[in-house]
Amino acid sequence: MFTLTLAAALAAPPDAPSHEAANPLYKSLLETGLAVGAKDKAKLPAPTLPDGLDAAKQKDAINSLIKGDYSFDDFARNSTVAPQFIKLPAVAGGAPNAPARGVDVWFMVYGDLKALDDDKFLDRVMNSGRGSGQAKALTAADLTKRNIPAPEGKKEGFGHLEFDFLEKVHIRATGRSVWSRTPESVVVAGEIDPRFAGDADFPNQWQSIVKEGGATKLGPAQPWAGAAFYLKVTKLAEPAGALFCEQHVVFVEPQGWFGGENLLRSKLPAALQINVRNMRKEWAKAGK
Repeated sequence: MFTLTLAAALAAPPDAPSHEAANPLYKSLLETGLAVGAKDKAKLPAPTLPDGLDAAKQKDAINSLIKGDYSFDDFARNSTVAPQFIKLPAVAGGAPNAPARGVDVWFMVYGDLKALDDDKFLDRVMNSGRGSGQAKALTAADLTKRNIPAPEGKKEGFGHLEFDFLEKVHIRATGRSVWSRTPESVVVAGEIDPRFAGDADFPNQWQSIVKEGGATKLGPAQPWAGAAFYLKVTKLAEPAGALFCEQHVVFVEPQGWFGGENLLRSKLPAALQINVRNMRKEWAKAGK
């Protein structure tokens, strides 16, 4: 949903550091959180599957997550239409007219974790999960112009994203993303960068999508406080080839987005299902 334009993941040596040590943005989102108001911070939840679990503990953690909704065998089916598990948890903080929201999604794909080393494949996977819209990677010159140090290497990047959310809101936002990799998993963490608030070329803003008389137009641009996420893809010990994906998102929802309607619960699950299925199709093509 809020996946940003990302740089490629680096192959990790056997003694690769933990994600918390290698990925400062991921560590910050877990320990400090996203600013969702003048004083409030919303932390992202710890991963369901941390590194270091054996096959039995991985399965126990997944079963605890999906208990009462799916069996492990059903959830772990090697199928494009296998289930995904979605939660919309309450998130404290934010202003009364712009509360914080949370979205958590878990699902399985089948493939080789090393496929994420391929820039082109990685691009297709992330775009399939993003849905419709446009993305532009910021250049070193773009960053220098704004007194932002250009990242070194491929594990950090900046991108500007423009997309429609639930056919109600048009969003433009600039984010920073950071990758890290261990022998067991890959993590990408991202956040809407507040340094681009009010930027002339790459602003963080939203506009209502207004449909009148068969025509569609956009309302006035409003500043957006933004969002943060991380995606963790973990190789399972069993079944063979299974990758456990979990994405955790916190974002600010201005009241003007939906006018008080609870569209997240009514429309978001279907949109996420499409994104998950598209991502599985990309993994399936990579295995052929």
